Amino acid sequence: MLMLEGMCTAAEPTPGDPLAAEREMPPDTVPPEQPAGPQPLSKARQQLREMDRRLNVLENLMVGRGHGRGVMERGLGWSPEHEERGFALYSTDGRYRLHLNGGIQTQYNAFPRSRSSQDPGTAPDGFEFRRVRPILDFRIANYLRGQIMPDLAPRRRSELYNAFVDWDYYEWARVRIGLFKPALSLEKLQGEFDLIFAERSLVQNFVPFRDFGVQLTGSGFQRHIRYDLGVFNGSPQAIGPANFGAPSTDNNKHLLVRLMATPFLLRGPRALRQLQIGVGVMYGAFSNTAGQQPMLTMGQDRTIFQYRDTVTGDGFHTRVVPQMMWFWGRLGVTSLFVHTWEPKRDMVTGNSAVLQHEAFVVQGQFLLTDDEASYNRVTPKHPFDLTKPGAWGAWELAARYSQQRLDPEVFALNFSDSTQFAQMTKAFSAALNWYLNRELRLQCIWEHSDFKGANSSYSASGTDDVVISRFTILY
Repeated sequence: MLMLEGMCTAAEPTPGDPLAAEREMPPDTVPPEQPAGPQPLSKARQQLREMDRRLNVLENLMVGRGHGRGVMERGLGWSPEHEERGFALYSTDGRYRLHLNGGIQTQYNAFPRSRSSQDPGTAPDGFEFRRVRPILDFRIANYLRGQIMPDLAPRRRSELYNAFVDWDYYEWARVRIGLFKPALSLEKLQGEFDLIFAERSLVQNFVPFRDFGVQLTGSGFQRHIRYDLGVFNGSPQAIGPANFGAPSTDNNKHLLVRLMATPFLLRGPRALRQLQIGVGVMYGAFSNTAGQQPMLTMGQDRTIFQYRDTVTGDGFHTRVVPQMMWFWGRLGVTSLFVHTWEPKRDMVTGNSAVLQHEAFVVQGQFLLTDDEASYNRVTPKHPFDLTKPGAWGAWELAARYSQQRLDPEVFALNFSDSTQFAQMTKAFSAALNWYLNRELRLQCIWEHSDFKGANSSYSASGTDDVVISRFTILY
């Protein structure tokens, strides 16, 4: 029974409900007139007991009973639990929940340098919706929770990004099944509305984003160790910067293993309490597809590499991702490295090779105001309010350096066009972020990239710059 039903006089009577009689009585019904004169003492006591019973029922409904929370504590349609955004409906026993939230991002992309027609995948200056994502979270009893999240932004085709169910009864063994992010990379696992920069680093070009599969996650040793084990389809659109998953093109499956340690979580130097280090590995075969999306710059404004259509996977691919993140007060640091072994074959020429690509990123953030850096999002201690002195929200500076290097064999064997695509990309980012409150954020990000071709035939521009002004609203 939803909690709102308990407040509705027109609701269907529930068997055993002490207020059922009151609900069944029409609003205009007048109780039968009582005879005048003093009432017998036993009759008065009976009425007092009935009034006391009704008060107890109303108190249980409004305040709660035992461990269950009542209407007053929950709020009618508003979800205060864990400071969640959005609107929620709960059952009166708290075992069922629907939570509607989400976010919208709009931005303006400006290119200080003129765009060249020889540069692949470029776009002109302009406004755009980057993300329009309604999110529906739900809980079923004490064992299951899940999420459904589409993206309605016209920047790309509308897609269903998340659709999964979790069995999370035990902290040391939680199971997720559906369409979601494989837990290989800290950077990819970070929420899109929590990003410090406009997009992720060049490491995103080599790790999966979303895929269909099942994953077992847990923590132990007093939460010092976290593990992730997964099996995924290995869809052709899984590797790279795009968000959506696609159906598998073959019978191959991809295995994922990741271990993360928080060695100083409960003891040791306080400055290292939020230090996490670990490594993730993914292993699986591609046979009917190259298994690689077009690679993009960090601003996702230009294509920097793409295999020819005739190139396909030719066996088992391996991806190793060492990673770390550390937060201490106003300061936050994140770093990742990825190395891949990818057997490829050209179906026309018959050329084949095991290619080894790699990329890394180092980024830092610092809060100019008295606020704490965070992996999720910064929540200002003093939200912006012109009527209060010093209430300016949270201000943050951030910088990032990222680099990717492709195996020279990819161009020597003509697996890609050496005139358009770069063998080496170096990129730098700087950002100024203003968190007005928990729901509103303004960002100004500059992304600069330098490209180096594999040989003298490279004719695309050697540099790329984009300035992104972004506004985010969460609800």
